[in-house]
Amino acid sequence: MTPRRRILVADDDPSIREILSVQLARLGYEVVSAADGMEAVSVYEAEKPDLVLLDVMMPRLDGLGACRRIRALEEKSKRRVPVLFLTARDSTHDKTSAALSGGDEFVAKPVSLEDLRDRVEAALKRRPR
Repeated sequence: MTPRRRILVADDDPSIREILSVQLARLGYEVVSAADGMEAVSVYEAEKPDLVLLDVMMPRLDGLGACRRIRALEEKSKRRVPVLFLTARDSTHDKTSAALSGGDEFVAKPVSLEDLRDRVEAALKRRPR
């Protein structure tokens, strides 16, 4: 049996973290979470997730900064995981900033479970095990 794919969910809203964690677990993923960008980077290092879902607006370190730090860590390890920004912000500037920080996708909240599932599965298919 192949191990379940691990997803890191980083959002400062505990209810959103819980909803995403429950829904992703129902889809068969193992979920780890973080309450801000600093914690997300630490959890990324410790847990080695297969995919990262980041909110843009978080305390201590926003999602853009967290993504840049994760990408810097990946440079050293020669490992690259998909990073999807899941955020209420939806301007062209926000999308450009997300792409420039190293993000792979930009998903506007609210997002349906079906759309989230499709985007996560597509991102994971592009990244071999």
